[in-house]
Amino acid sequence: MPKGIQKLQIIVGEKNLTHFGGIFLIHWFCKKLKLKWILQRGIQFNQRIGLYHPVELILAIIFTIIAGINRLSKTKILQGNGAFQKIVGLKKFPYASSLRRFLKRTNPLIISAINKIHDKLRLKMFHLPHPRTSILLDFDSTAVTIYGKQIEGAEVGYNPGKKGKRSYHPLVYFEYHTKDFWHGILRPGNVYTSFGAPQFLQECLQKIPPYIYRIRVRTDSGFFDHKFIKPLDEKRIGYVIVAKLTKTIKGKLHDLHYRKFKKGWSVAEFQYTPYGWKKPHRFVVIRRKLPNKPQEQPTLFTLERYSYQVFVTNLFLKPENIWYFYRARASIEVHIKELKQDFFLTKIPTNKFLANQMYFSLLLFAYNIVNWFKRLCLPQKLKNATLETIRTDIFVLPAKLVNKEHQNILKLPEEYISTQLLDYIMNKIEKLKII
Repeated sequence: MPKGIQKLQIIVGEKNLTHFGGIFLIHWFCKKLKLKWILQRGIQFNQRIGLYHPVELILAIIFTIIAGINRLSKTKILQGNGAFQKIVGLKKFPYASSLRRFLKRTNPLIISAINKIHDKLRLKMFHLPHPRTSILLDFDSTAVTIYGKQIEGAEVGYNPGKKGKRSYHPLVYFEYHTKDFWHGILRPGNVYTSFGAPQFLQECLQKIPPYIYRIRVRTDSGFFDHKFIKPLDEKRIGYVIVAKLTKTIKGKLHDLHYRKFKKGWSVAEFQYTPYGWKKPHRFVVIRRKLPNKPQEQPTLFTLERYSYQVFVTNLFLKPENIWYFYRARASIEVHIKELKQDFFLTKIPTNKFLANQMYFSLLLFAYNIVNWFKRLCLPQKLKNATLETIRTDIFVLPAKLVNKEHQNILKLPEEYISTQLLDYIMNKIEKLKII
């Protein structure tokens, strides 16, 4: 034995240590939301899964995702973590096999019930900390590459990052101002981008309360489809959608009158009725002078040293402001990237499509819980932080849980989190009122 550790006594078996000490804040926040109570009242389950009530398994999955355990198979680290179990209100953390068995025993009615609970809670949170009367929705789809074998719904299709690889192709949309996830569906990987989009749009709009006076929508060219745009026109919902550069549209770009609106950039517009559409629509063209070494972009068309981007819109904005308005949609790429990297959307837990749909719903629920927590309980400098940053700064803290005079006390080292920040968050949670 090396001389430096000859006098070091090692004892294995301590049960009240954890490196997830800060997770008590998100658990306390969920208690203020009455999440466990709402789930118990809103979902009918046929049976328990072993020692656990199904709601306990739902919460275990949500807390696992937030804590940063990227696979259900790695939840073993929480099974011997007595402090973590007490913090989140579990007598014993379930085995990965119990969590998978629960997901595989799900059915569409349970998934629907969870989504309805999510919808109702999101509407309450939408107006916090301030009431809102307008909504701005950003639609997108993404490819989730699947590496396992015999996974239902994993098909070869749209997957630009991993061409030829099997994938899922979920469709999601977010509200721009609150950054809340609003609606999403998990789809097989061999569907095209706008597959099911009209029905998906209808489901999205049904989630919006009637007192919202203004609704606007932004999407990329994958949704340039009359079946998607027609209901927006009928309901007088404002939209800016990237147009597919068909041969006819390309033919119009050369003869337009362009007006410069900033250095190297100019704008024009025209009226056009695409094939199968009932009336003319407004199309806005953004033209940019190419640098010496132009970089190819998927939504741009190049002609005579210029690149072009075309939008169809019904908004009464100046053409250049249409472009500025759409440009802010780039935030949805940040949300999707966070879903994949920090919430582990790419780590599909089972080989059953319905079970993975259930997990997808819980993952998105976890996303919104974290987003609400950031918006309502964190100081300004952390409101836009990623989950990975919040884990590092707040949730993943070494701690010891002790019981003194019949009272549980969680001991945290001051080197990891300041008393000022901790007091700020706890005060915000304590004062939180959910009507």
